[in-house]
Amino acid sequence: MTKITTEAVLTAITDYRGEIDTDGRTVFSTSDIARVMGCDEYRVRVACSWLRRQRIIEAIEGSAVIRRTARTGERYTANLYRLKPQARAEAFDALFQTFGLGGEGSRTA
Repeated sequence: MTKITTEAVLTAITDYRGEIDTDGRTVFSTSDIARVMGCDEYRVRVACSWLRRQRIIEAIEGSAVIRRTARTGERYTANLYRLKPQARAEAFDALFQTFGLGGEGSRTA
């Protein structure tokens, strides 16, 4: 059995091209990503749960639906997700300059 890592799921999410929301970001479900990866959806849901806690992806408000597992018919809630915009170093440099805290090159590693 292939090990499904959070990094592999994040790569699949980043590469996935599906429906685009009004902000121009790709919307996906765990079943979409599992289908692309050729794996069980449960493993993708586990990785997406971790990615949500780390604020890398976000659930789209109002997108929750109730589904049933194929094996046992157990009910679970499924959402649509999207990648959260990530802050870039350039944005922090602009803030530092705005508040007189210096800019590029003023921070030490």
